Formats: sequence, structure tokens, C-alpha cells
Amino acid sequence: MNLRTAFAFLALASLSLPALAAKNKDNTFTLVDATSGKNVGKASYSIQQSKKGYKIDGRFQYNITSTSTPAAGTQTKGKGNSNASSNEQGQYDISYKVDSNGNFLSGSIQDQLAQKTYSWQPNKQRTTIEVSTIQAGSLGSPTTAPLPKPDFFMVTDGDPSAIQVLMTASKAHPSPNSVYLLLVPEDAINPKNKYILVSIQPDADRTGTLDGKSIALKSFILRFHTGPTAEVYLDGNGNLMEADLAKLQLNYIRKGFTLTPAAK
Repeated sequence: MNLRTAFAFLALASLSLPALAAKNKDNTFTLVDATSGKNVGKASYSIQQSKKGYKIDGRFQYNITSTSTPAAGTQTKGKGNSNASSNEQGQYDISYKVDSNGNFLSGSIQDQLAQKTYSWQPNKQRTTIEVSTIQAGSLGSPTTAPLPKPDFFMVTDGDPSAIQVLMTASKAHPSPNSVYLLLVPEDAINPKNKYILVSIQPDADRTGTLDGKSIALKSFILRFHTGPTAEVYLDGNGNLMEADLAKLQLNYIRKGFTLTPAAK
């Protein structure tokens, strides 16, 4: 699998987030490879109320080994038809701010392994967004990209706080058609800005256990116009318990949580 490390920002106007900072304080998650079921990383985040709105800080890291089998009739040099494996490692710190209506104000992600920081800042008119980089103390030349809408959320692959903010926001001020816009700004991984639409649809209620106690869950399907889906599970207070992302083949599972298998 290819775990992207780029930021993604989502648009939603006039949002009220009064309960966001009151979400579960222990926001620690395990990153699980959906194919093998193995733990491949961990993530955590905090959401704090600030003078202008909310500040979200998070950290996630992963170490993923994937194996691919050569097609019939091909050979890996010196190894016959043996499987080929690759390893992906990452460790990132993220920080971003939103105003009291949920509009993105600024944000950054620091690649700890590469010692490189990416920062994003919309202009005052919120028609463009500037991407800046710093590596080894040197400031790179900033680039500017157009914004299709003035207001947007932030989502980062590997970061469960992004799902929490999105789900809280969509409940506080749902879009009339339950469709939201994602912007993936360019960086070293993504050479070109990308826009993705996502719809949020309720699914059948589920149950699970948190620290051994049974809890009722609300479940949702996130459908992206590019094809893949994600399944999201929240407790009765709107806390994110689990998110299963098909495109990444990665599941975010809250510490101490177990999803009860669906009835057949």
C-alpha cells in the first residue's frame, strides 16, 4: 500500500463546533493493516479551545512492510519467482487551527525522518493557499495554489483527528446533500493539487466494547468520488472509535476499543 503523507483540506461553511474540544481526552489509536490485521503504527491527538476557535495537535507513525507477488512468467533477478517486499516508515507531527465556525486558519506537518516541515496558509480573500517548506533550517520557495471554495477542513492520511473533526463538523452543520470537498495540496509526495468530493451516509447501528464495557455505535459510510470508501464508527457522544479506510488498507482503532462483528 502507499500511505500518503500529504495534508488534505475539506470545505464547509458556517460551522459550529461547540462540542469539539469536549471530545474524549485520551485520543490514542492503533494503526492496523486491514489486510494482515497487524499493528503497523500508532497515532494520537488533542483538541483544545483557543481564542479564535480550536487548535488540533497530533502525531502519527507507521512501519509497513508490503509484499507483492510477481506476475506469472516474470522473474526477480537471482530469486526466481520469489515475492518482492517493500518497507514504508514515517513519523509526523501535525498542528492546525480552525476558527469558531470550523474554517481552516493555518496548519503544518513535520516529517521527523526527513526533518522537513510543510506549512499551509490561505490568503485573506481565501482564494489561494500558500505552501511553504523548511528543511535543515533553509526556507524553500513558497508555491501558491488556487482554492475552489473559501472555507475548508483539514484531513491527513494516518491522522484520526481529521476524521473526528469532519464527523463532528458534518453533524453540527450538515451540507444539504451531505457532500463535502477535499483539497489535497501539493507537496513532495503529491506533485499536483487534487480535489476530491466525499459524501457521508448513515449506516446500520453497530455495537462494540471500550475497555471491556459494551457501547452502542453510530456507523457511517464515506464515499469518495474517486471510488474508495471508508467506514466510520462513533459512540453516542460522537467520539471516534474506529475508521476503516479502504484506499489506504488501513484501520484507525481507538485504544481499548473492539468492534463487535456484524451479524450475518
